Amino acid sequence: MNNPFIHSQQRMFYHDLIFHCLIQQAYVRPSPNSGTLGGLSAYTADVVNLFEAGGYDLVIVETVGLGQSEVEISECVDMMVLLVPPGGGDELQGVKKGIVEIADMLVVNKADGNLLQAARSTASDYRGAVHFLRPRTDEWSHIPVLLASAHTGEGVDHVWDEICRYRDMIVASGALDQRRAQQRRYWMWKVLRDLILARTNEDPILKTTADAMEDALNSGSITPRVAAKQLLDTIIETASRKS
Repeated sequence: MNNPFIHSQQRMFYHDLIFHCLIQQAYVRPSPNSGTLGGLSAYTADVVNLFEAGGYDLVIVETVGLGQSEVEISECVDMMVLLVPPGGGDELQGVKKGIVEIADMLVVNKADGNLLQAARSTASDYRGAVHFLRPRTDEWSHIPVLLASAHTGEGVDHVWDEICRYRDMIVASGALDQRRAQQRRYWMWKVLRDLILARTNEDPILKTTADAMEDALNSGSITPRVAAKQLLDTIIETASRKS
């Protein structure tokens, strides 16, 4: 997934999608993940909320290089579209199962020229695979697998129609409000964990305690659960003294 040509093809696809939507003014903001797992930067969800509050009614979050367990993108968007290149059976066998399971729609890109037949074959294989997956949203009866070409623009209109259909469905069913409520809860706890970890690394007392716990773990004199409990007690005691 770190092929720059694939990345350029993905960006061409999103450019065509934006153009098709007749968006006259679009803002593009790169957000390097700086080593953060999950395919997102630490503040991607905040940026999405900011754009929505600023009046942007369509926010596209592009992420690449996702691994099987790096599926945090699903906690940041209303609809998850997985863009895949044409490939043979070997590629399908090596597909990242985790990311496919959270996808609401799959699009096989580069469906043109010499790759058209390969794209059709890949789409057929994925349709067979996703047939056994349960869609994240009950009202979404099946996970569509579509063909599109960033080079010719073929199929982009169909992709957009399906996105609009999905949006209308989750709004009418109430699934959108339920998903966003769940996402807000997720990010509250995620940010809390990140803040605790950051405070532990920044505070000299907590950092000393954490280092001591790691030494004890390395020597086998303490279990991870006991070490975590002692570190949490130290965090609470430190906060109490400073309040």
